[in-house]
Amino acid sequence: MTYTAESSSISPSLDLIMPKWSCPSNIVAYTTTRLGGSSTGDFVGLNVGVHVGDDLLLVKANRSLIPHSEKITWLDQVHSNRVVALPSADITADAAYSSSKSHFCAVMTADCVPILLCDESGEQVAAVHAGWKGLETNIIANAVGHFSCGANKLIAWIGPAISGACYEVDAQLASKFSYIDGAIANSTNRAKYLLDLPLVAQVQLQQAGVENITQSNLCTYTDEQRFYSHRRATHQNKRTTGRIVSVIGLL
Repeated sequence: MTYTAESSSISPSLDLIMPKWSCPSNIVAYTTTRLGGSSTGDFVGLNVGVHVGDDLLLVKANRSLIPHSEKITWLDQVHSNRVVALPSADITADAAYSSSKSHFCAVMTADCVPILLCDESGEQVAAVHAGWKGLETNIIANAVGHFSCGANKLIAWIGPAISGACYEVDAQLASKFSYIDGAIANSTNRAKYLLDLPLVAQVQLQQAGVENITQSNLCTYTDEQRFYSHRRATHQNKRTTGRIVSVIGLL
C-alpha cells in the first residue's frame, strides 16, 4: 500500500510529517521538517544534528521542541548496519529497536532513507537510517530481526529521502543494487546512473518478509523549503547542512 504522507499540527510551531499508515493507535510516529526552530545560516530552521557544525545551544533548543523529546534516544550514526535495542549505553548505531514506552527510537537524515517500523499489536518499534552503505550491508534485515513477531506482522513507513531522479551515482555504486528491478536508471551524464534508494529500501523490506509498506513519496532534494539535503548543499557549494529526524515510540 502506498500513500503520500500528510502534515500535522501536533506542535503549532512545527511542520511535522505524520505517516499515513495502518499502525496501532498507541504508536507515535513523525518526521520533522526544517520549518520552525532557531538555527541560522546553512542550518536555517529546525536542525537537530549536533555533528554538522551548528551552534549546539540552538540544536538543543530545536530538539526540545519536538514531541516526546525527553524520551528520544539520539544515535551516533556512522553509516553502519548496527541496530541497538533500547535502552542502551552504546548508541553508535544506525538503527534502534524498542519495546519500552520510555525509550523512543529516532534517526536523523538529510537524503538517506528513514524507515519506521512497528508490529501490528503496538508493542515493538524501530527506526532505521538507511543510506546506500546500510542498504548494501543489510541494515533493514538486521532491524526486522530484532522483532519477536514474524516479519509479516510488521508495518513499515519509508520517509522523506532523496528520490531516484535526483540521486546520481557512478557505475560502481549503481552495480551494488543491479539485482533490484527498476532501482537503476540511465542519467543524462555519461557514465553516471540514477539510483532509487527508497525503492531499494522497499524491496529489501519485502525480501525480509514485511508486506505492509508505505512510501512517503517525499524528496528531500527537490523540496528545499521543507527539507535539508546533503546532495543539494554540495551542488550549491555549501560546506554542510542540517538534519531532520524520524521518530517512533509507544504510548
